[in-house]
Amino acid sequence: MKKNIGIITFHNSYNCGSMLESYAMQTIIDRLAGNAEIIDFSNDGQRQLYSVFSRNRSIKDLIKNIIIFPHKKQIDNNNNKYEEFKRNNFKLSKRYKKMEELNDDDYKIVVAGSDQIWNITIADSDDAYFLPWVKNAKKVAYAPSFGAKNIQEYADDPNKYREMLNRFDALSIRENNGKKWIKELCNKNVPVLLDPTLLLERSDYESLEDKDIKVNRKYIFFYSPAFDREICRFVKKLADAYGLRVITWSTKSYYLKFVKSFGFELPEYENPSVYLSLIKNAELVLTTSYHGTIFSTIYRKKFFCLKNGGMYGDDDRVITLLKQLDMMDRLIEYEYDADFDYSKNVNYIKYKKTLSPLKKKSMDYLRKNLLG
Repeated sequence: MKKNIGIITFHNSYNCGSMLESYAMQTIIDRLAGNAEIIDFSNDGQRQLYSVFSRNRSIKDLIKNIIIFPHKKQIDNNNNKYEEFKRNNFKLSKRYKKMEELNDDDYKIVVAGSDQIWNITIADSDDAYFLPWVKNAKKVAYAPSFGAKNIQEYADDPNKYREMLNRFDALSIRENNGKKWIKELCNKNVPVLLDPTLLLERSDYESLEDKDIKVNRKYIFFYSPAFDREICRFVKKLADAYGLRVITWSTKSYYLKFVKSFGFELPEYENPSVYLSLIKNAELVLTTSYHGTIFSTIYRKKFFCLKNGGMYGDDDRVITLLKQLDMMDRLIEYEYDADFDYSKNVNYIKYKKTLSPLKKKSMDYLRKNLLG
């Protein structure tokens, strides 16, 4: 009799949000139903996305590789630290590189999600995350994201995705726009559920923290995976006004965007354990990131999410989250205001009350579809 529950998501991304949502998904399912296993799938696009060098397809790629070359050892070390985190914290199936290799022979249920696994425009996009390869197991989608890209606008064949989505036994989504797009595409009303990272407690993450990372001075943790220099200027002004140093992230982007010119520092190495420690011990977190926002709340930090260009269009990932948590006051423009109190406290009493019913709704969905 098949006992395992397979999870397919972006666990192989060298990205802290992706790895931590994978960890959360595995932990929650294991606690609820047991025998959770992450399906170790990673396509060529994903492997290339997180490699040190870009493929030399243009002069731009060549220039990027020249800039990155002196920092190869540092990036390799980061990548090894991500791999170490995977080995220590994930229960993995055998490795698969193509959808055609996948099968559901070992699974009674396959869960797709969370993260941007349904964003068909990104380098690691793959139809495998829509589960056409699952023939007998129950198909459950837990809070996947379209990553602000409507399939009807971006797919060559939207009907293909309509058919795959309609074959799920249980559908849910992570953002409000995704709910609207599934209604338009499939005529289904699906629930908007919490990212799985919010279903765990701070104590669940504290065991993952890197205890060796020490920062001797008070600092801002600035997490913005794709650096915008205007946002960097804002962060620099704020840090100078408050007498704080800035620790940032994303080594490749840091060098490609010449972020060092602002005086921001990188940690000795990067992986989810370091990320958690830097958030935990920061005086203030500034971020443009969905998961940067989430972990700021989990650790009850003073934080602000900086409203960048994508949030004015279809990218409602952060806005859906902050509306869910009733924390829209933490979303600000990146124009420095000397009269604004950037050190003001967050109302975490209200946050806890707001989060509780959302958590119950999400957990009820999982119980119904994993145990029912």
